[in-house]
Amino acid sequence: MRFICISDTHMSHRGFSLPHGDVLIHAGDATSTGTPDEVDRFLRWFAAQAHPHKILIAGNHDWIYQKDPERATGLLAKYPEITYLQDSGVTIDGVRFWGSPWQPWFMDWAFNLPRNGEKLMETWGLIPEGTDVLITHGPPHGVLDQVHGGEHLGCEQLKLRLGVVRPKVHIFGHIHDGYGVAQSEATTYINACTCTEQYQALNRPIVFDFNEGQVAVQGVEANPRKEWLENLRGLAEATGEGLKQTMEVQLSEVHVQALSEMAKHRGMTLEALLEHYALRGLHADVAKYSRVEGKSRNRSIPFKVIEDEG
Repeated sequence: MRFICISDTHMSHRGFSLPHGDVLIHAGDATSTGTPDEVDRFLRWFAAQAHPHKILIAGNHDWIYQKDPERATGLLAKYPEITYLQDSGVTIDGVRFWGSPWQPWFMDWAFNLPRNGEKLMETWGLIPEGTDVLITHGPPHGVLDQVHGGEHLGCEQLKLRLGVVRPKVHIFGHIHDGYGVAQSEATTYINACTCTEQYQALNRPIVFDFNEGQVAVQGVEANPRKEWLENLRGLAEATGEGLKQTMEVQLSEVHVQALSEMAKHRGMTLEALLEHYALRGLHADVAKYSRVEGKSRNRSIPFKVIEDEG
């Protein structure tokens, strides 16, 4: 069985060319503000896709599913091709799915619950043991849940529940910059965000095959480029003596003399001049990488191996 995973399309779905597959999954934030018109336009497109099975959950932008569930139900009824999951499950060809839209409180958007509160614990407690494919809008804590290498934004209690349920696959979105795949011994994690942090639909759908309990993600490669980029950005933006590192550079006497004269002319020390050139080079490398990565939805899918939870 082949799965096609997308998320956080934010009304940029028109013109998408999706790979063929058996199950198309959208992990929330199909819309920008969750108005009935936006929801209906997305559902019309989603239902028209050729995949035999289509599964959808809501995200924090998809307001109608929380504010006006009766109207949302009416809109969904027009498209019986779509299976909508909200703290509910479905079994397709023996594969057990569970879907949920909730996340720890996030900027007063939809489907917020207090972080580390009882309600989130109850919500994740509904996820049945034996679930093969879990679909949530937000990530678990510590897994594909950072923006530019910052703090982990995922849900701590969801991570704890995963240690019990141990699904074969966990699909989510929400944190656009976390796009990619992570693999532990028990679970394959997929952040399927289509849009980048700049809300550009540049990330390609993530495809995996699920056969006899084995998961094979297509198109991933163990690629340290994103981590390297974030380290470069952090170094380039670092301030304070405690964050500096020493690098030994061998220069000829002619180069040292020329650089010393240039530093003197600029009223700088030689060390300050070298630091200036080093930082400028780092910024140039980061900018070049960002331009290359931003050109095409055919760029590589970030991938890493992580330790098991629990």
